[in-house]
Amino acid sequence: MANASDLITPEMRSWIGRKTPLSPLLVMTTSDIRRYADATGDRNYLWFDDEFAKSTGYKGRLLPPTLVGWVPFSMRENLDGSGAEAPDLRRQIPVPENYTNVRNAGSETEWLKPVYPGEQLSTQSCLVDIVARQGRAGLGIYITQEEQILNADGEVALRRRHTMALFPETKLGKTPKE
Repeated sequence: MANASDLITPEMRSWIGRKTPLSPLLVMTTSDIRRYADATGDRNYLWFDDEFAKSTGYKGRLLPPTLVGWVPFSMRENLDGSGAEAPDLRRQIPVPENYTNVRNAGSETEWLKPVYPGEQLSTQSCLVDIVARQGRAGLGIYITQEEQILNADGEVALRRRHTMALFPETKLGKTPKE
């Protein structure tokens, strides 16, 4: 049986604190808002009416926060996290070879500043934690990455923490051997 304290190697720990370069994101426009509203049915006046948005204290109409949170996922990347403007560091860590069963272990998002259509956003991610824990699926490696989306003024508009869990691959119908 593998021991949780032995699973996370010094080489894996050395990845904690690594950051991606600050990268520009796609610029979202009023056309993107219309497509978002058509897909979701969200017809909030803040997304469509400049005067209404101004009357509530904003500079003009806003990008829906959920749409802002989607922007980084619209970039193309390879399964290993390479090839994107903002690569997924979690997928580049040298984990044990048999840890190929990847699962979402949670996500937490904070919207901190309004974002406006046509505003150039940028993103940067940092690897913040790697731990091993025993769970129902076996001994897992939990890797947490924090992503920040910055507005045109360089202020953090959105902060998100994603945790990915990796488990040893098992054959269908078999339980993990420990």
